[in-house]
Amino acid sequence: MKKLGLLLLFLVGVAVLWSIHVKVIENTQSTITATRYRKMLGVGIDVDWMTFPKVHHYYFYWRSKGVSIPKYFKEMGFSNVRIRVSQDVVTNRTALVQLGEIVRDCLKAGLIPIITYTAPELRENPTSEETQEHFVLWWKTVAEYFKGTSYLLSYDLLIESSGPIKEHPEVLNRVYAKALKEIREIDPHRLVFVTPVGTSSPFYLEDLNISNDGFTLAEWHIYAGGPKHCTYNESPIRKAISEALNWSRKTGIPTWVGAWRPFWSLKNETNCSESLILKFSTFMASSLKEADIPYDINSDVWFFNIENLTWKNVAILETILPLQRKAP
Repeated sequence: MKKLGLLLLFLVGVAVLWSIHVKVIENTQSTITATRYRKMLGVGIDVDWMTFPKVHHYYFYWRSKGVSIPKYFKEMGFSNVRIRVSQDVVTNRTALVQLGEIVRDCLKAGLIPIITYTAPELRENPTSEETQEHFVLWWKTVAEYFKGTSYLLSYDLLIESSGPIKEHPEVLNRVYAKALKEIREIDPHRLVFVTPVGTSSPFYLEDLNISNDGFTLAEWHIYAGGPKHCTYNESPIRKAISEALNWSRKTGIPTWVGAWRPFWSLKNETNCSESLILKFSTFMASSLKEADIPYDINSDVWFFNIENLTWKNVAILETILPLQRKAP
């Protein structure tokens, strides 16, 4: 009887654990609409875990020691990370596997992972059919690999429309249409971002030839490199936000600011005065929050020392993240 009782207790325990597992799987596999996703993004940060060799090295060094880098960012108050990827995952299987490990680390830490491709070949040689085809194949490879992953994971097709491609809306629309077709055939409800030309300017959102399928969003930039020469004008910021809001009202497609930097830098040094940085950061953060537009700041290397796991420029983060922490 005692053994029978222990067996029943064990079976009950297994059943409870299985029900929890099933519930977790159901929660993470539920589709998320673009409108809902916009509200979930909050404040995020661009990260170079798959771009800069030194940052990449230390990410996986600490991971091998059982340290979760994404957990640090979650605990600081960030809701998402925009994972900038420079490697060619089409030919580099190791890079694809490592990207998968980063995505899983983020999900485990409670961070929303957003994969974005630097696509240097396409940005520099936009009219080349070969680079256009490779861009589409890159995203097809990613879509196949991550099929079945939590719908918290999304794809931001192009890091920024800088370089020669900024003058080619027809190319962007062409490769977006082809990439979206491939992704939708593999993963119909995966959330995908597209960015306009003009170095991802919101004033070119109207040039995007996309339809509102409920799972597509637009990504744009403003002051991605910070206030140049430590000067900024509030009027263009207001106009940019207004332009994005008007476009969203017309199309029904939500937008997100994928990158803005709180300060101008020269030779990897912060050159602006602290008072200007804090004033600019407060204005940007409060203006976007008031407009209900989520955003990511640029970027992790300016705020987190991955070698010794310490934060820097904390005063700047404190002007931005308290708004996030106090959000309902």
